[in-house]
Amino acid sequence: MISRRLVRIKALQALYSYQQGGNYDNVLWQHHTPSQQEHYQNTLANLSDSINQSYDFFLFLLDLPFQLSTFLLEKQAIEKAKFYPNQQKIRDLSILDRMPLVKYIHRAVDDNKRKNFPFDWNDLVGQFDQHFEWMQSWEFVRDINIFDVPSFQQQQEFLEGFYANLFETKESFFDTLNDYYSGWSDDELYTTREIEKTIQSAKENGVVSIPEKPTQNSEEMEMAHQLFTTTCKNSNVYESQVAEISDNWDPSRIAVMDLLIIKLTLTEFLHCPTIPLKVTINEYLEITKNYSTPNSSRFVNGVLDKLRIVIESQGLIQKSGRGLREK
Repeated sequence: MISRRLVRIKALQALYSYQQGGNYDNVLWQHHTPSQQEHYQNTLANLSDSINQSYDFFLFLLDLPFQLSTFLLEKQAIEKAKFYPNQQKIRDLSILDRMPLVKYIHRAVDDNKRKNFPFDWNDLVGQFDQHFEWMQSWEFVRDINIFDVPSFQQQQEFLEGFYANLFETKESFFDTLNDYYSGWSDDELYTTREIEKTIQSAKENGVVSIPEKPTQNSEEMEMAHQLFTTTCKNSNVYESQVAEISDNWDPSRIAVMDLLIIKLTLTEFLHCPTIPLKVTINEYLEITKNYSTPNSSRFVNGVLDKLRIVIESQGLIQKSGRGLREK
């Protein structure tokens, strides 16, 4: 399951791409030209692909220990073929191969890959020697290497430590991922969280629970499409609503991202009945801090607070479910 915040970020990026791709100012949705409609459909398709790629990259990173193990076994074979092989090096190189959990996870990854999987560790295999060098310096790696077959709990703790050290202490690893996949900085929190959950939920009998891949009918895909489509279709209406509560209203004076975030928030206010107002506001304010100007958060918060009061007084917000409507 891709987090709702990541879905919101993907929808925001799609809206930005859509707006940058053509002039839609003061053009009613029903009056869009065929080329504008084509641009809309292409952007919507790209939004779907972006969500699929987030899931794909999660699978890709989850399979790193197995891919590294395969690489190390090849080096081990070379060492074994020497006239005087280094037995300690041979053992060190087999560390991941001695963990059945690594193979269980790889099998689960393979079962969940879609056709035309876009990522390949062969593209980054040149980094594996450095990864192994890092591993050799980690104390918990040296500790577990004394076991011929570590316990299942030890394997889980090892893999959690493996990823934690890569993500938290190795800036060059982060940079490599960012160069390889443009969405990594957006996806990082979702991906690292899901990897940790997957490792922790794995069973000793080989069962590894992996979140279901997105489909056109999955919750995250439907939410992304609704946010993008509804915001596009109601863009001019939303600008009118903002104009009503803003002094000296001039859309050109508002940062592009600020205005898009405000419009997405209005979509959730008015067209997402199961999402509480407070949740919507907090989520988009957090997104504003990371994706707009340093002073945007205060401005967006002020606009959203005024909008909430006005459209609630007009009876336009209908939230279903106990406790969902904020007074």
